[in-house]
Amino acid sequence: MRDPRFVVIGGGTGISVLLRGLKRFSEEISAIVTMADDGGSSGMLRREYGMLPPGDVRNCLVALANAEPSLKNLLQYRFVDGELEGQNMGNLIIAALSNMYGGFAEGVREAAEVLRITGKVLPVTTENIVLSGRMSDGATVEGESKIPAYGVRAGASVEEIRLIPRNPRANPDCIEAILRADILVLGPGSLYTSLIPNILVPEIARALEKSEAPLIYVANIMQQRGETRGMRLTDHLTALARHGLTRPVDIVLVNDEAPDPALIARYKDEEDVDPVPVEEAELEGLAEAGIVVERGDFLDESLGYVRHNGLLVAQRLLAVADRCHENRCVGRKSGL
Repeated sequence: MRDPRFVVIGGGTGISVLLRGLKRFSEEISAIVTMADDGGSSGMLRREYGMLPPGDVRNCLVALANAEPSLKNLLQYRFVDGELEGQNMGNLIIAALSNMYGGFAEGVREAAEVLRITGKVLPVTTENIVLSGRMSDGATVEGESKIPAYGVRAGASVEEIRLIPRNPRANPDCIEAILRADILVLGPGSLYTSLIPNILVPEIARALEKSEAPLIYVANIMQQRGETRGMRLTDHLTALARHGLTRPVDIVLVNDEAPDPALIARYKDEEDVDPVPVEEAELEGLAEAGIVVERGDFLDESLGYVRHNGLLVAQRLLAVADRCHENRCVGRKSGL
């Protein structure tokens, strides 16, 4: 049997954790990555050179890399002083490759060759996009990094996210990957600034609607300051639908292992956030709506933060793929 074709959609550090685990089980992985980042090193390169943000792409490339550890470490190196202070070496390399090979997508493709990655890393669009947020206090905030920062400062929540321009063209390779996929995975990652920006690219939303593969939402374990504080799991699904996800989510993967109380207390003290609630009544409601709930221990606290364990999530996704192959899949595709 061939490896199942996984498409993972998101951005930030969330999906890179999953990709690191998933590559142990399949060589058919496509990571579709948001291009809305404008903070840190990526933001500097966008402002100085007008290029697309390389940071999220770089994290995914490193996660899927099979190169020597020293090369992967080089791509994650950040300068600490001088004129390059705060700049990331990997971002500079991707910038150089983009200039050398005639475009951002081409530069990413060449970086993937150098790193001998498993699968593909695909920018969702090669157009220069800006994320704009309408907040609960009526303010409009432009910039991916500025939206949660404003939410924290003003005590406001996100009401709506949109792209400027509203209808950027999708990377054709992303459309092809979605339509060939056996399993579609959304997340984990920041709901409004990592996941939804991909869906707001109209051709991506249409491809997801057309795909017959099951769509799995990997639910975040923690609420996020400035974005999803106070939101429940069903609120996340509602937000996805409001922002253009016209097809239903087939499966929700939910961590039901309680994090360390001391760690939760620190999150509450430092960021004023709680875990995303996991209550039986809500999960039963999802099941009644026809959504399969995959529960389990997917928790990783080894670095002093609440994160997903990429290996455990990948193992569960592989189990879902196996069920699809046996024609017991909840998606619209009859089998792999």
